[in-house]
Amino acid sequence: MPQLKYPAIDWNQLRREAFPSSGSRRRDPSSWDQRARSFAKRNSGSLYARKFIALLRPQPHWTILDVGSGPGTLALPLARLVSSITCLDFSAEMLAIVRERCQEEGLDNIRTCRISWSEDWSKEQLPRHRVALASRSLGVADLKGAISRLSAHASDRVVVTDTVRHGPADPAAFQAIGRPLQSKPDYIYTLNLLYQLGYLARVEFIRLDEPLCYGSLAEALAGYAWMFPQLDHREEGLLKKYLRSIASRDQDGTITLHRAQVPTWAFISWNPHER
Repeated sequence: MPQLKYPAIDWNQLRREAFPSSGSRRRDPSSWDQRARSFAKRNSGSLYARKFIALLRPQPHWTILDVGSGPGTLALPLARLVSSITCLDFSAEMLAIVRERCQEEGLDNIRTCRISWSEDWSKEQLPRHRVALASRSLGVADLKGAISRLSAHASDRVVVTDTVRHGPADPAAFQAIGRPLQSKPDYIYTLNLLYQLGYLARVEFIRLDEPLCYGSLAEALAGYAWMFPQLDHREEGLLKKYLRSIASRDQDGTITLHRAQVPTWAFISWNPHER
């Protein structure tokens, strides 16, 4: 039997092959357009954004390229801390929310650009930024290509976040309704690929250990429903039962959920010139 050696492992191909078997479905722009408003509401002022920015340690002179920016989860709070930000996303509705929020908050240093990972970025004449970010947006088939693009568009630093194990999904909720949880390939593929490409990557972790608070059980159910496409009536009943089992009701009537396993993200950064 031939001996397998580490340099011979194609981490990009392994990850590509793991996506279909994980049961994950990449959403198209229209599906993100439909959930843009609820996503923006759920992530506004989130613990994730606060912890990400604390690890990033932004500088006033930075120009930032935010790839897969969504509704401005990071771009909007960062705009007050850096020189300028360019938001890239393939969802028109996500970028519309960014522009609306900029107008509401009096921000004039954010530019939006509707484009996907797979399109030709050169047609947008994107300049090199000080820092390139890809926050929770590495659900691409060609990870090696994404790393190359980010590194080519950053002069000082590249930062990505990737899932750890099951990512934001709640394993206990899947067990409660009887669905298998098939996680996507996580950060270890990304880290190994960066190592093979010669980048000196640094890894830190964002643990979302803050309890989830909702105005009602119905709101909590809506907050969990994204995990389960095509949730049927029986499954919805089982999910409600599970949520009640991990919930406490506060004096003001709000619901607080206490998950057994908190979501964790890997915060991976590297200097594109240090190899």
